[in-house]
Amino acid sequence: HPYIYKITFATANESSALVIRPFSEKGTLKDLIYKAKPKDPFLKKYCNPKKIQGLELQQIKTYGRQILEVLKFLHEKGFPYGHLHSANVVLDGDTCKLLDLENSLLGLPSFYRSYFSQFRKIN
Repeated sequence: HPYIYKITFATANESSALVIRPFSEKGTLKDLIYKAKPKDPFLKKYCNPKKIQGLELQQIKTYGRQILEVLKFLHEKGFPYGHLHSANVVLDGDTCKLLDLENSLLGLPSFYRSYFSQFRKIN
């Protein structure tokens, strides 16, 4: 799918897994929002709230549509994706591509699990 980031190499055994992807010079959607460089240390990139900027309306429309299209594709294939957040969306030109699709295959809990597991019943 054009909105899924490619994997260069992947392997797994009984106790671990390894996935290698090409480095993205533009970084993630989170890097764009925080005006951060992908190679900077985590604390330098994300711990200064004064640097946070919003996205332009056209960017929101474009990225939102691309993310919804890939989520629809995954849903139609019966593939769960519970790790959607701005750090799992890579920018490739003017295109968004999802990362970490393998997390559900590896049995990792959803990014949002802690938020919805506190409810006994969700309507």
